[in-house]
Amino acid sequence: MYGPPVSIALVLDVDGVVCPTSGLSPFGEVVEVGVALRPVQVPPLLCAALADLAALPDVAPAWLTSWLPQTRRAMRPPFPGPEWEQIELEPGEGWPKWSALNAWLARNPEITRLAWIDDDLAGRAPVHAEELGRRGLDALLLAPTTDYGMTPSDISRLKHWLTGHP
Repeated sequence: MYGPPVSIALVLDVDGVVCPTSGLSPFGEVVEVGVALRPVQVPPLLCAALADLAALPDVAPAWLTSWLPQTRRAMRPPFPGPEWEQIELEPGEGWPKWSALNAWLARNPEITRLAWIDDDLAGRAPVHAEELGRRGLDALLLAPTTDYGMTPSDISRLKHWLTGHP
């Protein structure tokens, strides 16, 4: 982490979260922001909401994705977070993102709250949330539907969890 210690991590995947795989979003319009194997389309309203939440005090945004940092940085606005930290995937037992998150959390013991949004959490969220809770972390895990990515309801839930306000 860079800068002063923070206590809340906002960890995001890209495909199926910020970039709906269908090209359709409950936020309405999607715009092309670059190419990563295929054109990358994002909903500007979702990107703005994520940027606002990432800018909250005590929140450290980070990417946990197979996208390389230079691929993310090559995206045009409104793609959020070109400067956000990248949690590097690390080999380990089981799911590589889980191993990477655990290693990252071990290096950042100041994190006491974790919001993790990844479409790959579908079916995995309850087990991982329980494990994080056993370690004393207050965790919110969201698994958006890959076709449509995050929804306005997801953003409302995330905002309420981060701030205590709807």
